[in-house]
Amino acid sequence: MVTVYLVRHCAAQGNVDGTYQGRSDSDITDIGRKQLELVAMRLRNVPFAAIYSSPLKRARATADAINQYHHVPVTEDENLIEIDVGEMEGMKWEDLPKRFPKEANLWVNHLENFVAPQGESIAQVADRMWNGVNAIVQKENEPGKEKTICLATHGCALRCFLCKAEGWPLEQVAEVPLCDNTAISEVRFADDGSCTVVRMGDASHLAEGLSVLGGMGWEKKQA
Repeated sequence: MVTVYLVRHCAAQGNVDGTYQGRSDSDITDIGRKQLELVAMRLRNVPFAAIYSSPLKRARATADAINQYHHVPVTEDENLIEIDVGEMEGMKWEDLPKRFPKEANLWVNHLENFVAPQGESIAQVADRMWNGVNAIVQKENEPGKEKTICLATHGCALRCFLCKAEGWPLEQVAEVPLCDNTAISEVRFADDGSCTVVRMGDASHLAEGLSVLGGMGWEKKQA
């Protein structure tokens, strides 16, 4: 059995500035650094055998912070990267409904049908994440033994994966809670490949004032 801890990256500049950062490789913020201290401390006694990370530096910084208490290999995996939002990349969330009204409406009301112009669709992200995580689990699994690993990834990617892990149709992806920065989700994979979602978006380690979700606007409405 493989227990997978999935941790959303710490707050980066795009989170604080309210931009759709997607694949943008923005720097982490002071809030993000404080979040890293707390999530690393919270996970310090979990027996991670390996840690995987999206190649974007906000995710890699999260993986490295957690790893300071574990000293295990950290492997970057492209499948854990955030959605490619194409022409919407780097835009302010508040400007998206004006320039891309169709896509903004889908993001809020029919997330399962969202397709970023010149980028990825939600369906593509869900398949990429599901296949990527399962490939990691198959690599790490040792039948008859219990193993625990950590994956540092991104908000939209996480929602897509957790929807499939629950066995829900993609039409229910918006029912997956929007995870805060450094929130922890946990999924257990049996030797036969079946999985059970233990928890989603647990950010109870974040002290008051360290949540970025509270400052979000229309883009949070689908959560």
